[in-house]
Amino acid sequence: MEKNIFIDHYLDLSGLACPVNFVKCCLVLENLSSNQVLKVDLDIGEAETSVIDGLQEKGYKVKILNKDSKIVTLIISSE
Repeated sequence: MEKNIFIDHYLDLSGLACPVNFVKCCLVLENLSSNQVLKVDLDIGEAETSVIDGLQEKGYKVKILNKDSKIVTLIISSE
C-alpha cells in the first residue's frame, strides 16, 4: 500500500514546447525544500522524455502517477 503524497506545488505544462517545460520544472524545484513534492502534467512524447531524463540527470526522483493517451502526470522530489 502506497503512502499518501502531499503535493507542495503543481504545474500544468501541457501544450508547452521543449525545453520550456524542463526549464519551468527546474525553476520551481530550485525553490522547493528537500522534502517537498512537485506535481506536473505534461504532453506525452518529447516533453515527457526530456523532462524525465533531464530531471533524473539532475538527481531528482521522478515517478509517473498517471498516464493516458495525451497527458502524463509526474511526481517529482529530491529525496
